[in-house]
Order: sequence, then structure tokens, then C-alpha cells
Amino acid sequence: MSKENSETEMSLSKQRKIARKKEIARQKRNAVLGKVAAVVIILAIVGLIVFLVVKDQIKKSKQVVAESNYSGELTDNGMIKGVKASDYITVADYNNISVNLSEIEYSDDKVESDISSILSQNQTLETTEGLTAKDGDKVRLDYTGKIDGVAFDGGSATDDDHVLGSNTFIDDFEEQIVGHSVGETFDVEVTFPEEYSSNPDIAGKDAVFTVTLKGIYVTPEFTDEFVKEHLSDYADTADGYRKYLKDKNYKSNLTTYIRNYLIDNCTVKSYPSDYLKVTKGNYKAQEEYYYNYMNSLYSQYYGTQMYSSFEDYLTKSYSKTEEEFDESLEETVSGDMKFALSCQAIAEAEGITANVDDARNYYISEGGTEENFNTQLTNYGQGYVVQSYLFEKVMDFVRGKVTVNQ
Repeated sequence: MSKENSETEMSLSKQRKIARKKEIARQKRNAVLGKVAAVVIILAIVGLIVFLVVKDQIKKSKQVVAESNYSGELTDNGMIKGVKASDYITVADYNNISVNLSEIEYSDDKVESDISSILSQNQTLETTEGLTAKDGDKVRLDYTGKIDGVAFDGGSATDDDHVLGSNTFIDDFEEQIVGHSVGETFDVEVTFPEEYSSNPDIAGKDAVFTVTLKGIYVTPEFTDEFVKEHLSDYADTADGYRKYLKDKNYKSNLTTYIRNYLIDNCTVKSYPSDYLKVTKGNYKAQEEYYYNYMNSLYSQYYGTQMYSSFEDYLTKSYSKTEEEFDESLEETVSGDMKFALSCQAIAEAEGITANVDDARNYYISEGGTEENFNTQLTNYGQGYVVQSYLFEKVMDFVRGKVTVNQ
């Protein structure tokens, strides 16, 4: 073998060795990269799982559980458990509140409107023949409706009480009763609307109702005798009851003004977390109760539910998903939270206290009964009932400090 050939073979051998080393290095590098990629993929999967778990936990932590537990975070004396209110809120200046009388007084017109409502609720049916019906009267009727001489479904009634002028009957049905007398039977001619969803089969058709005017409700006069018979728990005379209405509603309006003042002018540092949670749960439970009630009521009348789900109810009522509704609850209950903390802060500062016996005595003094009070205790718990009384004591204290400008 020549020297030249030997050197060539050695060169080729060396090249092959170098190539093998490079291939081995490449394979090792790819193996390492493969392991790294696998680790990255695994870490990404793990990270996604952790993210989803954390996201779900965060969502669950924000989810409000609907639960009626009104006394859950209250002591038997009506205070928020473990809370010094002044640590959470700077209460408004309740010693220097002033308000114009015109903002809170109960006008004479409102008093007379209330009395009119009471008198309407105590009307008596007058069946003396010859008494004539006029617009605005509440009357009692029997009637049978016919189309082309044939009675139709839903066109008849017995002892139907109806207010003339309320426009709840079709066409000019009510107007044709005005002027007729008790004991009289007469025909009323009407035309059903072209679009009559209550009974499409009779839409646009002419009908004749044979009507008997059986009686007219008579409104009593507001006299001392009426007050003694119906309102003796509040007054002995007609003027006395008028004064009772003015005083009662003046107090109510002043209390509302003070409540709004305390809410609008306090400074919240934070809300007690447990009490806030219970308050939101109570509010959501009320919404669930209404949702179930409406579905039950709708089912009785129409055989189907009004809402397909609680979320459907929230969407239609508030334009919110349940998650959005839950997130909005803190703002929704903020007024109640501010008022409760303000009242407790004032009670703490002024030494105002409450207990269940005093709450019971106050409830009865305001016209309630022992039985009803005990029902309140059962439904809401002692803490909540006593807290309500504590609020009233605080409001009474603050009312005494308000300056009313004439």
C-alpha cells in the first residue's frame, strides 16, 4: 500500500469517526430536547389543570349560597357577632341633622286619600230596589252573554262585583249599566275586539249580555261612630284618627330621611365578611323564593312553569347570569350593611341596648300580638328580631336630635 493510499484511508476513517460522533451527539441532543419537550407539555397540562381548578375554586368562592339565616351572624341581643362597628365604619354626624318640614310632613290630601281607601274597604252592599248606578260605583251583577242567541264559554257570571268606569269590561259594557236601578234586568250590546286573545273564537263578533243589577255598594261616612267601630285601636274620633295618620307617617318619613342620611354620609372601611356573606345569602334566598312562587302560581293557572330555571329567572328579571347576579349582590345589600353598622356604631357609642323581652313589649304596644311575635322569632330567629328593635331604639334616639326647619 502506498503512502498516499494509506493517508487517504486514514482520512476517510477519521471522517467516519467524526461523522459517527456528530450523529451520536445529534441523537443525544434530540433525546434531551424530546425529554425537555415532554416535560414542557406535562408542565403545560399540569398548569392548565391547576388553572382550571383554581378558576373553579375562585368561582365557587364568589358563588353566593341562597340560605335564609337571618340571625346566623347576630347575637341574641341583636349585635353583629364579634364585631365592633366603629372598626368597620365611620358613622355620619347624627348629632347635627336638619331637614325641612316640607320634606317629611304628611299632607292633608294624603290623609284624606288614606281615609277614602279605608271607607272603600268597608263598603256595604245595598240591595234596595230603585237605587241607581252611577259612574264610579261598585256594583254586583248577574249576566249571561250570547252570540247569535247562543251562550258562549266565559260569557256568564253570578254575583260579580265590578267597579263602573274601571274599563275592565270590553267595549262600552260598563257605560250601559250606568243609570239602571237595583233589581232591573236589561240587555247590554257589545262588540268584541278584532284581536281578542282571551277567546279568539269570538273576536270581532257582536254579543248581547242579559244583565241583572243586584246591588250597589255604598260607602260609609267617616264619622266618630265609624272610627269607634272600626279604628278604635288607633283613635276615638274622626279628627283623632286624622291626627294619628299625620303623626304616624311623619315619624315614618323622618325615619326614612335619617336612614338615607346615615347611609349616604357614612364612610365604610370594610364589611364584616361573615355578616356580609349571610346578608347576601338571605337576599338571594328571597329571590329564589319568588322564583319558585311564580313558577308554582303559573303552573296552577297555565299548566307550565314561567321560568325554565333560576338562571332564566335572573336573566329575564335582571338581565344577569347567576354569576353576574352574585357579583352584584355586595352593591345590592350595601345600603342594608351601612345602615346596620351605623345603628350598631351609634348603639355602641351611646350605650343603647336591646333584649327579647323589651322587643316583645314594644311589638305588642304597637298593635302586634304575642302569637305573631313568637311567629317572628320562629321565622327569623331572636337575633334578627331583637336587632330590628335595636334599630328602632337607635332611630328614636336620633329622631330626638334632628332639627326640623318649619
